Amino acid sequence: MNALLGWHTRLGEVGLRLFLLHLLWLGGTLAGGVVLGVFPATAAVYAVVRRDLMGRDEPSRLREEFATAWRREFRAANALGYAFLALWALLLLDRHVVATVDLGAAGPALAGLFWLLAVFLFGMSVAAGPLAAHFAESVPKLVVRSALFVLARPLVAGLNAVAVAVVLCVYYVVPGLVPVFGIAAPACLSFAYLWSTGLLPRPKEDQPAAMRRTTTPTSHSEGA
Repeated sequence: MNALLGWHTRLGEVGLRLFLLHLLWLGGTLAGGVVLGVFPATAAVYAVVRRDLMGRDEPSRLREEFATAWRREFRAANALGYAFLALWALLLLDRHVVATVDLGAAGPALAGLFWLLAVFLFGMSVAAGPLAAHFAESVPKLVVRSALFVLARPLVAGLNAVAVAVVLCVYYVVPGLVPVFGIAAPACLSFAYLWSTGLLPRPKEDQPAAMRRTTTPTSHSEGA
């Protein structure tokens, strides 16, 4: 009975924290005028989730922690976010051209290729958030790391993408969950899964685990 009560209490605490994170995400998005706020706010959510899952090194207020991450990641998160947005725009534009222009027998083959590219890019996109939160790298390196992660670990990347897709499907079926958990739930589930696989290297022992992102070069067969 005590164990069951403990699980319910823990679940309630996690749910409340995700709800508060979602509210902070909304505030962070609005603080940047949406176009400059959505990606830093998302990066801040991943940073807080990472810190929670890896163990908090010292107590801190959620709002202060989120604000610190938002300011720290403002430029890099916008650059990474709009880099992926450009990739999606290019892919959708090419898909539209193939769908509207008569290319003969090559049309169906190209359409199938673009579907595969869309799946690949989705896998990269949902992995980019956890990888950016964990690795202190430049935007080009993070894009490459995301691509290599999908290529080197297709099963892990696929399960990660499916987990996020399932949350999005649940949101579609139960829209009332969107204003409650928003981006926080898929971010938490995604990072928790990737961290549980052991593919994300732990920070050096002489530095706080939850505070520092990894900068040591790590092969994709070992770390990401």
